[in-house]
Amino acid sequence: MPIRFNQLFNLSEQDLDEKGIFNGFIDIDAKFHVDPSLLKTSQEPELSEAYQRFQEHFKQVIFLVENSKVKGDRLWREALQRLHFKEKPYIMLGYSVGDNHGSAIGKKIAGQLLETTKELVAVGIKDPVIFELIGLFEEGVGADRISDMAISVIFNDLVKYTQRVAKELNIKFTEFKRGDETVLLPMNPRNRKPIIFVPKDILRTLPIAYSWDEIDHVASYNQSLRLKVNRIIGNTWKTATSSKVRKRDFKETLVKHPELINDLIGQYNKKPRVAYDFDKDPSGEIVWASAAENITARHPINLRDLYPITSQNIFEVVKRICQQYEHLIENNGLWELLYNDDAKLRNERFAQKLFYGVADSYCKANDLDLSREPNAGSGALDFKISRGYDAKVTVEVKYSSNTSLIKGYEKQLPTYNKAERADESIYLVLQTTASDASIKRLLKIVNGRKTRKEASPEVIIIDAARKSSASKKR
Repeated sequence: MPIRFNQLFNLSEQDLDEKGIFNGFIDIDAKFHVDPSLLKTSQEPELSEAYQRFQEHFKQVIFLVENSKVKGDRLWREALQRLHFKEKPYIMLGYSVGDNHGSAIGKKIAGQLLETTKELVAVGIKDPVIFELIGLFEEGVGADRISDMAISVIFNDLVKYTQRVAKELNIKFTEFKRGDETVLLPMNPRNRKPIIFVPKDILRTLPIAYSWDEIDHVASYNQSLRLKVNRIIGNTWKTATSSKVRKRDFKETLVKHPELINDLIGQYNKKPRVAYDFDKDPSGEIVWASAAENITARHPINLRDLYPITSQNIFEVVKRICQQYEHLIENNGLWELLYNDDAKLRNERFAQKLFYGVADSYCKANDLDLSREPNAGSGALDFKISRGYDAKVTVEVKYSSNTSLIKGYEKQLPTYNKAERADESIYLVLQTTASDASIKRLLKIVNGRKTRKEASPEVIIIDAARKSSASKKR
C-alpha cells in the first residue's frame, strides 16, 4: 500500500496526530496547501510569529515599491528579489507528484507581481493582506504558489517545528548542509534527503481566499458603478473569483475601482479561518488508502492460475484486477466512498486513488509493479501495471461525467500506450450520472472499432451510482 510518513519512522498514525503533524503519503498527490490566513491561529509555538513575519515580508515589498523612483533602480530590484521565491524541497505536502517541490515563483512571475504591486500602490492599496488574495487576479499564480510563498517566508519556523516534534517522537536526526551551515533534520530513508514536517492546523485543500460562499456580496456603490461591475464580475465575490471571469479582466476592474479591493479585503478578513478537518476528511485526500487496504484484505483475489505472469497473459491479470475493482464498487459497498457525507460525488481523482490503493494491494500480492501517473513526455497517465520490460498494460480511470471521456478513449490512451511502449490498455469508466448518453456514445465507437477489427482499449463500465444505503463504510 502507499506509504505514509509515520510508516517511514515505524510510528503509529496516532503518534503523528497527537503532535499535530500532517501525516501524508510519499509521492502521492494530496492537494493540501499552507493557507497564510491560518498562520495567525496556529497553536504551534514555533509559528507564533509566523503570520507577522509573512505580513512584514510584504509590507517591505510595498514600502520598496512606494519609494522606488524609477523601474530598475535599487529599491525596485530589491522588491523584485523579495518576490522571487525559490522552491523549498522536502516539505512533505505531496502536491507535486514524484517529488516534494512546490511551484515556486521565478523571475517572470515575480516581475508580474511587482508590476501589479506598483499598480495597487498607485491607487492607494497598501495593505499586505492583498498578497494573500493576489492569486485570485494574477495570471500564473494559484493556491500552490501562494502556499509556496508562505512556506518560503516561514521556512525557518517549520525547521524548528520539525526539530521539536521529531525529538519528542525519538526520530533520529541526520546532519544536512544548508548553505554555509549544518542543520539537524529527520532523513527520508528512501532517498536519504531531509524531511520537514508541516502542522495540520495551517493546511487546507483550498485556501480561504479561494473558497467564497454565496453570502459574499460586493458592497453597493453608486448605481452606475454597480451595473458596470456586475457586467464584468457579477454581484458576488464567488462569481468574480470563479474560472468564468478572466483574471486579466478581474485585475483591470479592481485597479480601476480600488473601492472594490477594499471591499474584497474587508470581506476576506471577515471569513472564518478553519483548517482542514482531517478526521472527517471531506475531500477524501486520506481515507482512500485505509479503505482500500481494509476491503482488499477482506476480498483477496487469487491469480495463481495465471502464473507465471508473462507478456502473453499480463493483460488478463490486469483485467481481472480491474474487474475486482468493479465488483468491490458494485457489490461490496465501495461505491459509498465515492460520495462525501453530503452525498456529493467526490472528484475523479479520488476514484483514481481508490483504484490505486486496491490495485496496489493485489499487485504486491502477485509480484507486479504498479506505477501511478508516470510521465512519459505526453502527459499524465493514470496507471501502468507491468512485470519486466515487455509485459505492460496501461489503465485509465474516468467518470462518465468527464467531458473528455471520448477524447480519453480515442486519443489519450493510444498516445500514452505509444509513449509507454504498452500494447494493451483498459479504460475504466465509472457511471456516475443518471444519464448513460456519454457511455452509449463511447460504446458506439468501441463497437465500430471492433466491427472494423481495429485495435482498441478494453472498456469496463462500472455502476458507481449512489445506492439506497445511508451508511458510510470506511
